[in-house]
This record gives sequence, structure tokens and C-alpha cells, in this order.
Amino acid sequence: MTKKGIWVLVSVVVVLALLLGVFGCKAPATTSPTTSQPTTTQTPSEVITLKWHNSFPSCALNLAEQMWMDEVEAASNGRIKFERIFGGALGTLDQAPENIRVRAFDLGQISAVYNPGAYKRTSVAVLPFVTTNTLAQYVASNELFNSDLTKQDFADLNQMYLMNGMWAKLELMSEEPINNIADLGDYKLRTHGGAADAMTALGYTSYAIPWEEYAAAAERGVVDGGIQGTPADANDIGLGDVWKYWERFTWYYFPMTLVINLDAWNEIPADLQTLILAISETYNVESDNIYHQKELEADAALAAKGVQKVYWDQAELDTLKAEAGAPVWAKWVTDQKAAGISNAQAILDYYQARVQYYSE
Repeated sequence: MTKKGIWVLVSVVVVLALLLGVFGCKAPATTSPTTSQPTTTQTPSEVITLKWHNSFPSCALNLAEQMWMDEVEAASNGRIKFERIFGGALGTLDQAPENIRVRAFDLGQISAVYNPGAYKRTSVAVLPFVTTNTLAQYVASNELFNSDLTKQDFADLNQMYLMNGMWAKLELMSEEPINNIADLGDYKLRTHGGAADAMTALGYTSYAIPWEEYAAAAERGVVDGGIQGTPADANDIGLGDVWKYWERFTWYYFPMTLVINLDAWNEIPADLQTLILAISETYNVESDNIYHQKELEADAALAAKGVQKVYWDQAELDTLKAEAGAPVWAKWVTDQKAAGISNAQAILDYYQARVQYYSE
């Protein structure tokens, strides 16, 4: 071919390329396989709007889920949108399991701490003194909640598990410093979940106050301290202005678990289901990173308010675990077997083994 012929051919190719660009026929966007989330490039002929409800205002408790929704919307190329409702307009946290079951909203947070009877199997993950490794808690519980050992909990409520948006460290804050196990019995302490079970095992009374009422109750002196998500959640509701001591050890981890109504899930096209699950899987680590950053910020905020940290002797912590850890685990197995969960011991063994594996 002559040089003139080559230039004619090149010109034709360039013109065709320009025409394709003008009329919008562009190639799918490329993504890095190591750093980017999966995306869909299908034209959004119909937008799926999912109603997400949260019992609280925007805060550390739901930050990871907000970011998760942002990622899903972006990765779906506009095919999925979330209607976001904050502040409990559609019910409190303890009402969420039933509200999601009947599809008062499509998806939202539930917690086995607030509804242990509804989530008998998954409540194993809120037992006290199993681990102090937060990331191990995220990853091991995700494996457990996706396993056949616990899926029935969600199926019974017409739900599907998506991810854990948060596992908050439950630690004690108090009006006066509490230095040992004996001191615990001298104060009225607000607790729930695994911490309440631990206090019962120690022979102490604890006080259950709903989260929405807790800050006001603390200010009025109804209780002398409490075990809650510390420092992030405690700081969010102003407990640093009430309690001046923070006993630095973890009783258990409090979950905010994201589930979706099963009918709503089944209405989502298969390719978008795959995309959602892929993004959810990354949040085992991402949720931990997000919440940990909030903890660092809250730690500094509590220090600025004059909150002092109290550290127990290791021997006292070992005694606490022996007296209020293993006995609570054994009682959980007995209680679940009585409730018809015949493989309760296998569930506990699996969970503890996976936590140990990821803690090494």
C-alpha cells in the first residue's frame, strides 16, 4: 500500500471513532482488579429503590452502612438507589426484626443483643470475654452468619444477612473509678447482652435502660455507670459529660447487623445481587477501619473532657473471665438446647475456633 493509501485508511478510522464518541457508544469503564469494587455498566432501564431505616440519627453506629450504600449506588451505575430514613421514624431497634419481616422497610440494622430470642443462633457472637481482637470478631462472625449453622435465624424472619456494619467494643464508664470485681457490686450499672449475662454470673444486679433513654438517665443519676460502646458511641450521646472514668477492657462486642427482607432481595436482578454481596464482603475489614477511626476521634474527645482511664490488673481480668466468661458460654449452650437448637455446642465451638484462628 502506498503512503497516500495508508493516510486515507487512518483518516477513515479516526472519523469512525469520532462518530462513535459523538453518538455515545463508548466502551465500558475499566476498573483496577485490586483496588476497585465490582461495577455494572448496564443501562439503568429501571431504578430499584430500597428503603433503608435506622433507629438513630447519623452517627458512628450507622456510618459504615451509609458508606456501603454509597458504594452500592455508585457501583450499580444508578440501577440501585437507597431511600435513607434516620431517627426511628419507622420504629425502634428492638422492633426492627419484625418491621423488616413484614417489609415496613426493605433493609436495616438489627442486633442480637436487643432480640436474642429472635436470633438464637447468632446470639453466640455476643457472649462475653471471647476475644479482644476486633478484626477477628468481624471476620469470624461474618463467616458464622453466612454459614448453614445460623442461616435459619434469618430465614425464620424472612430476612437475608448482608454484613455487620459495626462491632462496638463494650466497655465500662462510671462516676467513680471501679478497680476490681468486688467494686462492681457497689454501683448501679446499666448493661445488656453479654455484659448483663456476665454481671448475673458474678451475682450482681444490672440495669437495662434503652439506648434512646440512657443519656438522660445517666444525667439524672438513675445509674452510676454503664457498659456501652466506648469510646465512640458513648461520646456520641454525651456520656463523657457525665462519667469521668473509663475502665479499659472489653466485655463483649455489640453488633449492628445489616439484613434485607427476603422478598425485597429476590426482586433484585441476579447481577446486582452478586455486586451487593461482593461489596458487603469487603466490609468485614472496611467496617472495622471506619469504626476504629471514629474510636480514635472519640478517645481524644473524651480525654479533652477529662475522662480518666482505669486499668485492671491482669490477674483480676483473668479471674473475671473465669467467673463470668466460661460459665456464661456453658449456660448459653444449655439455654439454646432447651429452646430447640440441638447443635448449640457446635455453633459455639465453630465461632470460638474461627475467632481464635483470626486472632493468631
